[in-house]
Amino acid sequence: MEQVLEEEKPPGMTPFFRARNIENHLGMKKVFFKFEGASVTGTQKDRISRLHIRRAKEQGFDTVAVATCGNYGASVSYYAALEGVKSVIATPSYYSGTRNQEIYENGANILELNLKYEELLDYMKDKARDENWYDCSPGSTNTGLDILGYENIAFEIFNQLGHCPSYLAVPVGNGTTISGIYSGFRKLYRKGMTSSVPKLIASSTSLGNPVIYSWRRGLHRIQNLDPVSITETHVNEPLVSYRPTDGQKALNAIIESHGVAQAVTDEDMIKFSGMIEKLEYIQVMPASSSAMAAASHILSRKNQDNDVVVVLTGRGDLWTTR
Repeated sequence: MEQVLEEEKPPGMTPFFRARNIENHLGMKKVFFKFEGASVTGTQKDRISRLHIRRAKEQGFDTVAVATCGNYGASVSYYAALEGVKSVIATPSYYSGTRNQEIYENGANILELNLKYEELLDYMKDKARDENWYDCSPGSTNTGLDILGYENIAFEIFNQLGHCPSYLAVPVGNGTTISGIYSGFRKLYRKGMTSSVPKLIASSTSLGNPVIYSWRRGLHRIQNLDPVSITETHVNEPLVSYRPTDGQKALNAIIESHGVAQAVTDEDMIKFSGMIEKLEYIQVMPASSSAMAAASHILSRKNQDNDVVVVLTGRGDLWTTR
């Protein structure tokens, strides 16, 4: 059989396993990890990047553009290079830029601008229109692909676990990933393949995210935050937001599933990232480990025989795309 190179494999079918060491350490019941960090560029973004690049080619674009805090830019630039498409990646200049060298090596044009992430989204929307670039950014006219791409995580979890889990813990930044996964479970439910959908545990930073803020106040409409009220750190960059592009969809999903939104401190993200590496031998981004921290906080209070699937959206510092 002809060998298939890693970069030729379509994104998806990431590892799924029971985290028994974490269960024992935290005194929890049936914890499963869905490790999106095993994807080619190390995050769940691969699931949507390739979809966008291929749609851009189909529509005749020679350049794709995205506003990013880093991970999505690494993914878009990788698949753009793979498909022979030019890429323009914009990042806030004051962010850590830990993946900028990788993005540059993928052949992308990097724009480091002194703008907040939400401002950068607006800038790239206008820039892409003026330059006739395909806009991959969250909240763009192409964002419907994101929901479709992330629905596949739900389908895989259902097949790998064999049923719908009682709880599903997912980190929330813009709210797109959790919205897409929940949409996938809703499709399974509507098709009669499952009699339930998971209760969502949405984790995000304690330093500012409207999904957490709105849910905790019992609001049914997302309330954006004052930009000066949020605090961006190198730990919470993927999660902090004052205007999440899919915040309303995420809030709707949490409410509909009878779920919970949980704020997590930087200190707890770092703590749980180290715990997961020590006990389960995988490196996880601190922001991704917020899902495990939130699940522990919520479910350690319950003495029920429920299972929880924790979606670990990105791996740690050891990137292996080059």
